[in-house]
Parts: sequence; structure tokens; C-alpha cells
Amino acid sequence: MEWAGAKVNQMSQSDRERSALARTQLLMAVVSLVPLAVLFYISWKFVFTPLQETGQTSTVFGLVALLVFTAVAVVLGYVLVRRDTERTVAATHVGDARLARLHEATSALAAIEDSASVHTALVGHAADLVSAERAALWMRERDELLVIRTLGMSEERAKAHPLPVGQGLVGRAAELGHTLLEGELTDTDRSWDDRIVTKTHSSLIVPLLHRGELVALLDLRNKASGGPFTAADQQLVEGLARQAILFLDNAAFREAEAAFEDAVTHIVTELVDRYLTWPGHVENVQALCDALGKELALPPERQAELQLAASVHDIGLLDFPRVDIGPPGGPVDHASKGADRLAGMAFWAPVAPIVRAHHEQMDGRGPLGMRGFAIPMAARILAFAEYVDTVTNPGSPWGEKTLADVVVEVSRDDDKRFDRTVVEAFLKTQGHAVHGS
Repeated sequence: MEWAGAKVNQMSQSDRERSALARTQLLMAVVSLVPLAVLFYISWKFVFTPLQETGQTSTVFGLVALLVFTAVAVVLGYVLVRRDTERTVAATHVGDARLARLHEATSALAAIEDSASVHTALVGHAADLVSAERAALWMRERDELLVIRTLGMSEERAKAHPLPVGQGLVGRAAELGHTLLEGELTDTDRSWDDRIVTKTHSSLIVPLLHRGELVALLDLRNKASGGPFTAADQQLVEGLARQAILFLDNAAFREAEAAFEDAVTHIVTELVDRYLTWPGHVENVQALCDALGKELALPPERQAELQLAASVHDIGLLDFPRVDIGPPGGPVDHASKGADRLAGMAFWAPVAPIVRAHHEQMDGRGPLGMRGFAIPMAARILAFAEYVDTVTNPGSPWGEKTLADVVVEVSRDDDKRFDRTVVEAFLKTQGHAVHGS
């Protein structure tokens, strides 16, 4: 709907511009012809008549012809100016439209977070920008160029036929590090086309460079109009490529950062599970938090925070020589100690408040004395999941109960430790109804 509205506005604006242009050109004609008419009148009355009376008829005819020629020249000039002006305005509109498409393409790429999706979108937007019937994105791997995305041809076949750097149009563009516009096809290009079952009529190869290093190449072939790609096409795709390389770099950084954070989280989880608590504790707490979060319809970002908090909630046990002291779950201060550690690390800092409150109780009898809804929702879920595994896991120092025991225990009206909505969600996952509340 927004696109349709924009097209209507653009058409209305074009109509207004054409009307304004017509008025301006008419005014130019009037301004040019009125003085000529006045000159013709004055000449007829004060020049031509005396000349005729003195018998200089040929001179009169010559002056009339000169005036008529001048008028014709003015009209012809008006027609030519009008035609060229309309062509210029039309060309300007085409250029504006293409720049608008470039802006839309870069905006769409900027909104994508992962590299694979950027690759796919880049090929599509580049082909659309210059009306290419066929497109591919190549990546360099050592001395070879590999296709990773295609449009308008078999991606499977293209991926099966890499090209050496320096050979073919793509290889030359990679070697030189600059754009090739309508380069001459080589035997390598023709052979590659035959193997992929395609044909090249026109070409535009644009390298994507980051700090002077080749990252990828946009390979655009066969303009839909049947003609060659133009210098304007080259400028548009190069502009898109300059923006795309920034988005690809940002996406690669995010992915590397996420992979690093996942690896570190996994190591910490293994450390806590193996050396600080009892086997399966972290995994069990994570699984129950996941089930409860879904039952309570937590938003995706809150569910992700809950899972992260569940993976590191007992990191504070590093500060204590023994886990089997204090109330169920370990030493009283380990939640605060762990939160203090997490608060100093950018990736884990957002879940520090959850970890700090994961042993608080709704009736205010937790280590910090937090009560009721002052406890974050994620911490309430984590507190319950922590308790369930602490008292039911056979490896836990306090693992003396079964899930059936826990169901009976938390279903009692006088149990005020946990959030009733969390308890209800737990009982639903266990196939039990809540009796009383």
C-alpha cells in the first residue's frame, strides 16, 4: 500500500511539473513573438509604407522576408527547446527513480543481520537496479573464485565450476580490483557459459573491496533491454557495492561475536555443571526454564535472556569452596557474587539482575529480602526451575524428592515461595491442574 501511494504521489508530481513546464514554454513563446509582432507593425506603418510610396518595393519584400524568417526561427527555437526540455525532465525523472531504487536497496540490505541473507538480497537488488537477467555473487578462496549466490541460472551448476583468479571477466576483475564494463569475452567465459547452460550478451563485473582487499564480486549479465550496460549502471552498482561491503562486514562481525559468546557460554556452562554443582543441573534448569517461558508466552528476547541466565546462574559458586552448605541451592551469597561477576562483562551484564534474584521468594524470605513483583519475572521462573532440580536431581546434596512430591508441595495453598503463575505453568507441563491458589 505504501508503494502504491508513493507511485500515485510521484505521478501527481510529474503531472504538475509537466503543466508548469508547458506554462513556462508558452510564456517564452509569447515573450519572444510579441516584440516581433510589435516590430512588424511599426515597420509596416513607418517603414514599409514610405518605401512603397517611393517605389522601393524590393526592399520592402526583403525586410518582410527577414521578419518572417526571424519569426519562424523563434517558433522553431521554441519547438526545439520544448522538445529538449521535456527530454531532460524525463531523463531527470528516470535518474531520480533509479537513485530512489538504490536508496531502497541499501535500506533493505541495512536491515538484514546475517551474511547469508545479505548475499541473497544483494544479488537480487543489484540485478533489479540495472535490469540484469542473470547475476551471481563470487567469493575468493585462495587462488579460485567460487559462486555462492545466483539469479537467473542454476546455482548448483555455477557452484560446481569455480574460476581461477585472472581468467575470464570475473577472474580479471578480481585480479585488477576494479570494475569491468562490457569487457571482451574470452574462451574461459564461453566455456563457463556452456557448462552452466547460459549465454552472455552484455556484462558488468563489480568487485567489492574492503580496505583494499577483495571480498566478493558482483557478476551481472544480459541487460533486459537487449542493449549494453551503461556507465550509469556501473555507478549505481558500485554505489550499492560500497554500501553492501559495510553491511557484510557488520554482519560478519556480529556472527563472529555471537559465535565467540556462544563458545564462552558453553565453556562456562560445562564448568559450572561439572565442577561447581552436580551433573545435569544446568541442562535441567535450562530445559525447565524453556518450557515455563513458552507456557507463559514470554517474548522471544525475554526467553533468550532467561536461557542465558539459566546457563550461568551458579557462576557465583566459584567464590565458595563447597556447594553443599546453606539452604537448598548452595551458599546464601552465591547469587549476588555471581551477579557481580556478570555485571562487569558486556555480554552477560543484562542477565545480572536475573541471576542476583534467582533465589528470592515471593514472600520476601530470600537472601536479599525482595518481595512479590519486585522480583523480575525471569528470576521468578529461574528460582522455581532451580528449586525443582535442586530437590529432585539424585546428584544434588538436597535431591530427596520426586517430581510428584514437588507437585503436591507447590500445589498447597500455604506455599507462598513461588509466583503462582509460574507454579500453574509448571503444573500444566506436568499434566496436573492447580488445586486452590
